[in-house]
Amino acid sequence: MKILMLADGCAFHAVRYQTEMKNQGVEIILASLERGETVDILLKKKSVSNSLNYFFINRQIKELVRKIDPDIVNPHFASGYGFSTAVSRVWKKRSVVLHCLGSDILISPKKSIAHRRRVVYALTRANYVLADSNYLAENIRKLASVRNLEIIPWGVEKEILELFELKKTSGFRWHHPLRILVPRPHNRVYNNEFIVRTLAPRINRKEIQLTFPAWGEDIVDFEILVRDLCPGGGIDFYHMKPRTDYIRFLADHDIYLSASLSDSSPASLIEAMGCGMLPIVADIPGIRDWAISSNSILYDPHRPETLDETIDRLPHLELEPILITNHAKVAREAIWVNNIRATIEIMERVAVGRS
Repeated sequence: MKILMLADGCAFHAVRYQTEMKNQGVEIILASLERGETVDILLKKKSVSNSLNYFFINRQIKELVRKIDPDIVNPHFASGYGFSTAVSRVWKKRSVVLHCLGSDILISPKKSIAHRRRVVYALTRANYVLADSNYLAENIRKLASVRNLEIIPWGVEKEILELFELKKTSGFRWHHPLRILVPRPHNRVYNNEFIVRTLAPRINRKEIQLTFPAWGEDIVDFEILVRDLCPGGGIDFYHMKPRTDYIRFLADHDIYLSASLSDSSPASLIEAMGCGMLPIVADIPGIRDWAISSNSILYDPHRPETLDETIDRLPHLELEPILITNHAKVAREAIWVNNIRATIEIMERVAVGRS
């Protein structure tokens, strides 16, 4: 099977998806407006505005489909490359399997009527739509009547599950100070400043140590905030790592923390649950396929005291049963190679017209 994938060539999840598709024997060609090491075809930009570029590349997509003759056109995600694919009208001759991400369904349609129409147009021109959670699927159905919709979460490698066994052997002991990982980039929706403003006193008292990624639209402002509120240290930054190094990096942390204001079954949360970190997450609808009050600590992202109080609750938890339950759920529902295999099976059915 041959797939033309349209996605951000710089995006980690796109590269990871492309790599596993190849591992499972799929011929997949990645075309992108963004440069990346695994991009096969760099699409030409005609504007400084990405929003306009998503429209202008429709002729390039049409020509690529003619030259490559793929079985499936696979855009990631609705508001960007999904819209480009819809405008190109290649869906008249080729099957389109559209992957949706949280923000392109949960945030983009709310920006304006034009944004909403772009997303709806992409959804209604796809033969199959893939979502990563029930919540995302429900919101897709609110936007449009789609032909076929399947829920397949992003998954974890078996090596991440093996980290859990190492933690279990050591008795799930906390580090001192607590090592808390916040693996969301510094973009407004992820609300990382809220975390630092709330937990700064505990950081300064050396009760906890936070680790954040060293990238995102608001990284400069975030670094200034950290210097002002935590001059004595206690906050670390990590740079992008090869996947094998990142998996080992996860094992060094006790807690996964997110203050995101919008989400749809984040891959980072599933990874944390798989490897034995305790999730502390903002209580929003998009995380509830995975994080609920019985297996995570939930708090209100608009009330700082509810986050601060989560740290006081930690000594009173029966930690081991929670971590075992979380690990089992991930092992049952979110093995990466299995979920990519399920995606391929859908594409095979669509390609031969049996969906």
